[in-house]
Amino acid sequence: MRSRRVLVPILTLSVLIVGCSSGEDGSDGGSAQPTAGPSTTAAADLGTDPAYAEPGPAQVGTTAFKLDDGRRVQAWYPAADSAAELPTEQFDIAGLLSPELQSQIPADKRPMYEIAAHPAADPGADGPYPVVMFSHGFAGFPEQSADLVTHLASWGFVVVAPDHVERSLSGQLGVAAKGVTPREDPEVLSASLDAALALKGSPLTGLLDESKVTVAGHSAGAGAAYREASADPRVKAFIAYSVGNRPGEKKPPVPKVPGMVMAGTDDGIIPPAASQEIFDGMNPPKYFVSIDGAGHLVFSDICLIGRDQGGLVGLIGEVGLDLPESMTRLASDGCEDGQLDPAKAFPAIDHLSVAFLRYSLGIDPEPVGLDPAVTKNLTDAKVTLTADPG
Repeated sequence: MRSRRVLVPILTLSVLIVGCSSGEDGSDGGSAQPTAGPSTTAAADLGTDPAYAEPGPAQVGTTAFKLDDGRRVQAWYPAADSAAELPTEQFDIAGLLSPELQSQIPADKRPMYEIAAHPAADPGADGPYPVVMFSHGFAGFPEQSADLVTHLASWGFVVVAPDHVERSLSGQLGVAAKGVTPREDPEVLSASLDAALALKGSPLTGLLDESKVTVAGHSAGAGAAYREASADPRVKAFIAYSVGNRPGEKKPPVPKVPGMVMAGTDDGIIPPAASQEIFDGMNPPKYFVSIDGAGHLVFSDICLIGRDQGGLVGLIGEVGLDLPESMTRLASDGCEDGQLDPAKAFPAIDHLSVAFLRYSLGIDPEPVGLDPAVTKNLTDAKVTLTADPG
């Protein structure tokens, strides 16, 4: 995991654009004027500057709260400069397992993962800030895409990420689902937003701009984000990382707001053609991002957590669980030899996510770094961006 102040080498972005999005969809679109967040780049740099590939100017804080049903919600937010003096978040993935399973993990095999955020830090003074609801994948967890959520927060977003205990790692192999009535993903996301807005005495109190709400998710969470973008009228834009329709499942309504779909060309869980199909059926303005050689987990930190100890698969092996092949593939697709190292893709994913959300919300009146000329400022991996302005 890179520090917020230490950059992974910036990568190559080979971008194909078929148009420029206006960002206008009848909601707030690209016509709105910026009300929060860092200033935009100069007009001359709009097409050439990957302005959001590096961490933003804000320190990042993190806090947790619970919904009325007891499920955990983790949040990351722009923090005051004083946060830099505080300890960083230490994520214990083994802590998501049941006490019985945890007791079987040797202390030296229990990886702690540093996340570039500071627990309970004072919030930034420039709020309220736009919001991203984030939905994790199957057998995932709110912290699974730590690089992405902290990057968004560093650029002026509050990220609200619930534990979908119906399908999370802590729900499957832990005790988080105990006593919790199952709920549909969009209901959980909207309830998390409502709860965050209503918090008292929290770093999040008064920090969320309800007029600038977006949603993003990975894998099963990508489908959740897609459905939430149609279900909750507060949502102004969405990003779906590795999304596809489940066989035999009724297709959800197509969102009317701007959307971005990202896919890895070597994804063995959700074929990139499935993500392309979702994109083709979306309403413009819309963007499609293809990352060459990347597997399913490129949009998460899962491959990096305990990498030298065999990752998540190795951790589960330590407790003697015999996972089905499908679960093993899910926990390793994107981490294998011959696939793109996810850390190399993070700057591209981070930049395109921030650029799309800022433009869709009107924070950037013009699109920043969503032009083919940006490739001269990036090196290492091949990413293709297609845009349909409608």
